Order: sequence, then structure tokens, then C-alpha cells
Amino acid sequence: MKRRTFLALPAVAASGMLAGCSNFGPVTKAWMKDSEYDETLSTFLITADGKQLVVLGKKYHYIFEMPPSLATVLNAPYRPKIHTAFNDFEAHGDEITGRYTMRLDDSDAPAGSDVRERALADGFKQKRGDLTSKGAISGKRYLPNDVTPSSVPQAFNRPYEVKVTDKLTAVGRGAKLALSPIAMAADGALGLLGLALFPIALTTFIIVAS
Repeated sequence: MKRRTFLALPAVAASGMLAGCSNFGPVTKAWMKDSEYDETLSTFLITADGKQLVVLGKKYHYIFEMPPSLATVLNAPYRPKIHTAFNDFEAHGDEITGRYTMRLDDSDAPAGSDVRERALADGFKQKRGDLTSKGAISGKRYLPNDVTPSSVPQAFNRPYEVKVTDKLTAVGRGAKLALSPIAMAADGALGLLGLALFPIALTTFIIVAS
């Protein structure tokens, strides 16, 4: 219907059309609601320039911009002692956002130790003896290509399950995603648009809702 025709409709007709919108069937209502999907994350990589994080999942590949606070921790000497969790993921078409929590146990950073002082200087906060740091990440999601988690030598200490809320977009559920730009050379080296990718081993934990 052309815009000028719609604007010419009597108010009563327009209100009738709006009233009819409340009578969507169950299938239509379900189509218009946000959905959720389960994702298994198993490989975590960083670009050679340290500006992007790459996470390989079973359903999608995810490329995040590196938050400065996370970059600091990934380069810190205490990184192997860090426990990392991810949650609150939301996808809007090809856009993806989420949150991360990093925890340094009291036993690994006792009071007065250099590790504890360094972590506090890097932005960690004390919580019941342990130290924690939280932040947000954002980036893009892509359809997976032939680069799979099993082809990468290092990964998480175990597969990590997350829920992703798939927000309804203006084009409904038909948003098309690009194919992942992550590539693997003949020698097994990984790259992203000309930048080398390096795997990082992370110890993960589950956030339990209180």
C-alpha cells in the first residue's frame, strides 16, 4: 500500500487495523518473539596485533573487539591462574554482545603477594578474598566454514556451554550472516584477514545465578 493511500485512511479504519493486530495466531506470535539457542564454545584465539578475540563455536564463529581491560589481563603474568566465565550473550542479526567475568582465587593471589598487587592495579576488585574483573564484549557472528575447533591445537579446558538470546530484527528471522573470514593455511596456521591468530588456553567456570 502506498504511503499517501495509507495516510488517507479514516481514523476508524486505521484503528480497526491496529485492533486486528492483537489477534495474531500462536504461530505468528512465536515468530515475532526473541528466541534462544545453545552454543558450545571450545576455542579462543587472539589476533597478532592483540585487537580482536576469535571464538569458535559449534553453531557460529564469533569475532569480538578486544576490550582494553581484557587485553591487559591476557598479557599479565598471572593469566594462567585466571578463571573466566561468559554470559548474557545477545545477537542482533550479525551483531553479538556479551559479558565476561574473570576470577583470581585467593589461594593464587594471597594478601601481600606481587600477583595480588598487580591484579588490583590492573582493575580487579576484591570479593570475599577472591579478586574479580568484569566487562562487556561486542563483535560479529559468522556462519562457520571448514575451520573447526578440532583443528586448533589449544582450546578451553573443556567445552563451554552458553545461551544466546537471538533478538528479532527488522527483517525477522531471515537475517543472512556472512561466511567466517577465519582461514587456515596448508601448514595449519590460522589467520584473520591477513593477521595471524594464536590460540590461548583458558580455564573456565560457570556463573550460577543467585
